Amino acid sequence: MTFSVFKNINRFANKSKLLDSSAVFCARYLPYLMIIFLLLFALATGSWQIFFYPLLSGLISAFVFDKLIYVFYKRHRPAELKSANILIPVPKNPSFPSRHTSLLFGISFYLFFYNTPLAIFFVICSCLVGIARVFCGVHWFSDILAGAFVGLVSTLAVYGLLNCIKFI
Repeated sequence: MTFSVFKNINRFANKSKLLDSSAVFCARYLPYLMIIFLLLFALATGSWQIFFYPLLSGLISAFVFDKLIYVFYKRHRPAELKSANILIPVPKNPSFPSRHTSLLFGISFYLFFYNTPLAIFFVICSCLVGIARVFCGVHWFSDILAGAFVGLVSTLAVYGLLNCIKFI
C-alpha cells in the first residue's frame, strides 16, 4: 500500500514546472517560513511560550524520538527506486519517520494548547510539507504518517513533563 500511495503522488512530478516548483518550495523552504512566522507571531503577541514550547516539542520529536527509531529501524528511501521522480537532494538519514514532519507536527500539535486557529494553520502547512516530500521522491507516505504520530507523542510527552515541572 505504501508503494502505491507513493507512486500515485510521485507520478505527477516532472509533469508541470509550476507543480514541481510549488512542491520543491513546500518540501524545502516552507518549514523555515513556518518557524520564522511562529517567531514573529511570538514577538507580536509578546508570548515567548508560544514559540519556545512548541519548538521544544518539535526538536525533541525530530532529534530524540526519530533518532531512537533510526537506531532500531532503517528504511530505505523511495529515491532508490529507478522509477521514482526525484526533485530535491536526498537526505542521508533513514526515511522512517520523516524528520521534517516529526519536527513540524511536534510544533503544530503543541500550538493547540495556545492558539487553535494558528495550530490548524500549522497542521495544514505540515501536511503540505509532508505530501510535497512524497511528491519530490524522498519519503514514503507512511514516513509522513509516522512523523505526524511521533510529533503527537512528543507533544504529549513535553506537555506532561512541563506540567510536572510546574508542580514541583
